[in-house]
Amino acid sequence: MSIQKELTKSIIYGEIQKVRLYKIKHFIFDFGGVLIEKAFVLKNVLDMIESDLNISIPRDENSYMRKIKRGLSSGRIDTQEFLQLIFEKYYYPFQEFDGVLPPIKVNIEYYTELWFDLYSQVTNISSKMAEIIERLHQADYTVSLMSNTHDVHAKSNYLKGFYDIFDNVFLSNEIGFIKPDLDKYKYVLNKLDTKPKKCVFIDDKIRNLVPARELGFIVIRFESFDKFKEQINELGIGDISKDLRHKIKKRYKIYKKTKKEYKKAKKEYKKARKEYLKKKRKSLKRRMKYQQSRIHYRKKKAEYKKLKKKKKRDLVTTLEIT
Repeated sequence: MSIQKELTKSIIYGEIQKVRLYKIKHFIFDFGGVLIEKAFVLKNVLDMIESDLNISIPRDENSYMRKIKRGLSSGRIDTQEFLQLIFEKYYYPFQEFDGVLPPIKVNIEYYTELWFDLYSQVTNISSKMAEIIERLHQADYTVSLMSNTHDVHAKSNYLKGFYDIFDNVFLSNEIGFIKPDLDKYKYVLNKLDTKPKKCVFIDDKIRNLVPARELGFIVIRFESFDKFKEQINELGIGDISKDLRHKIKKRYKIYKKTKKEYKKAKKEYKKARKEYLKKKRKSLKRRMKYQQSRIHYRKKKAEYKKLKKKKKRDLVTTLEIT
């Protein structure tokens, strides 16, 4: 692992995030590794191509492969163009020609369909995660998808209705931005017309969580469904009950109202006390006004302190990045 990757992990691992539940409006999910299990379909497709054509395609993140994979994920090239670039780089230059016969052309359409069929066969959305997303909808949160993908996978997901459970879908091949590029997160915030502190972002890769956290998102690293349930509980919304967001906001409004009333009572008490003490002749009327303001102030202070403790328990929490 590179020094940069180690540094990136150290920046975010173990960080304690302060979460104001009453501000949260959006839940933004990654797709692969969160809602579906990783299937390594591209690896399998390249394995088949190597076997069929008796060639070797480098699997390390060399500059050429990284470049064309980014082009595929960003939508600058489609699946067929990606495969064509693979063949032009690793197959055609190494063919042995027999006399004047032209080089054998690979049937790109065949491998495109093979890729699509393989992905469609092995990809199934988690019913447990789909249920959580549905409950988040019922709780009045906006639920969006932010995924790095490309045309052949997106086509299958659209046809199978995997994206139908989201309010908004932000796919890298459609919007031209790739995680962990900061521009993708800014693009999503702009489209949602929201602020980072109102968003919870769930991804299985630390490198994708780092820029989101830098912008101010609440981030959750997805490791398993059971772990995610624990994290939701830590977040303070484990039950995900109907209209939960409205209930949280209502509790916060009551707290804000009580705080406002407390500050007003405190101000009136200080004013009455000052007026009472500065007069040499302390009339009964001023004394009564002073005592009434003091009683009212102490009552509002007690109410505020009680709700303040409740706020810390029910409305503000912390979440560690693990």
